[in-house]
Amino acid sequence: MYLLEMAPKFLLAIFILLIYVKLSGKSQIAPMSQLDQVGSMVIGALVGGALLSPTVSPWEASGLVAIWAGLLVLIRFIKSKNSRLRDTIDGKPIQLVKNGHLITDNFIKANLPVRDFETLVNIQGIPSFGDLKEVWYELNGSLTLIKKGDKDIAVLIIENGAISQDNLKQLNKDEDWVKREITKQGYEKIEDIFCAEWFDNKLIIYPYDAVREGNK
Repeated sequence: MYLLEMAPKFLLAIFILLIYVKLSGKSQIAPMSQLDQVGSMVIGALVGGALLSPTVSPWEASGLVAIWAGLLVLIRFIKSKNSRLRDTIDGKPIQLVKNGHLITDNFIKANLPVRDFETLVNIQGIPSFGDLKEVWYELNGSLTLIKKGDKDIAVLIIENGAISQDNLKQLNKDEDWVKREITKQGYEKIEDIFCAEWFDNKLIIYPYDAVREGNK
């Protein structure tokens, strides 16, 4: 009898979770931000608590899960459209090594002991700090690194039709420079560009599909 009473709750909760996973996209499988991790744990707690509580109806249980999942999807959507807001919510990668020099203050900021840093570096096949040129501590706890002698990694200048001001500042460039560069390649507006990266001293542009088709 108890199992029969619980069955509607299970079915509705699974249905809502399937919708949430679908709307969240495959990025949920990849390393998540702190907000994503906490949000997913809260969803698990809501589902578990609502399913086991005899005083919560199937619709109430589903409603709780749906509201929280909807808020997470909304926040993720807003972050995808506004890089500044995303940086405010999730934070930004912390540079630990610049031009071969360890930025000691940033180790404290990242709350990363140097011994743990050494372990992460060794895991990637780097035997010594002396082999490092640039290193960033990512939001998910992983390292992005460039060894001495390697090419610098690409820097994202335009994202979802908007300029990444922090990355632009990193290159000591301004918006007028970006506009001149995209004009040289036949594009009129920054809003027409899905993303653009600066790599090997050139700007590589990836326009939206509609713009690409129109330029053919």
